[in-house]
Amino acid sequence: MQIQYELTEDDYIRFNLSHIKRSKTGKRMILVQRIIGPLIFLGAAFVLATWLQETDWWLYGIYGIASILWFLYYPKYFERHVRKQTRRLIDERSNEGMLGLHTMDLEENGLCDLNEFGETRVTWAGIKEVVEEDDYVYLYNSSVSAYILPKRGLDMEEVRRWLPIR
Repeated sequence: MQIQYELTEDDYIRFNLSHIKRSKTGKRMILVQRIIGPLIFLGAAFVLATWLQETDWWLYGIYGIASILWFLYYPKYFERHVRKQTRRLIDERSNEGMLGLHTMDLEENGLCDLNEFGETRVTWAGIKEVVEEDDYVYLYNSSVSAYILPKRGLDMEEVRRWLPIR
């Protein structure tokens, strides 16, 4: 089966966000950072109150509100940060073949991804995991990289018949 699709910068950004949100390490990192921020705020309030010899609760209230806001809005901040960093990384290096038109042949032995700069082949044994989301199918060939297959305009029933879903 042959599939033609175009990969955009947004496709790579969404892959990175999806990967971080599904990975154990990514989830743990986000949770730790959500908790460390409020601890720093409350620690700063304690140090500042001690240094100023202030016993009023208003200082703890301000830093407490900042802690709550950090905890609630950190995931949105993190998402913006990942989007920005991914764009920078894509722009920073020469990424021929990453973006643009791709042709993927799904065959009995594996897949072949072809673009204007070359082709890559991988056997189905080289596909470690297949992850299907609302708009994408990710064919992981390692723990951190995958073939990104946007579902735009694809006959997903036919595609699923060829994929090594384990």
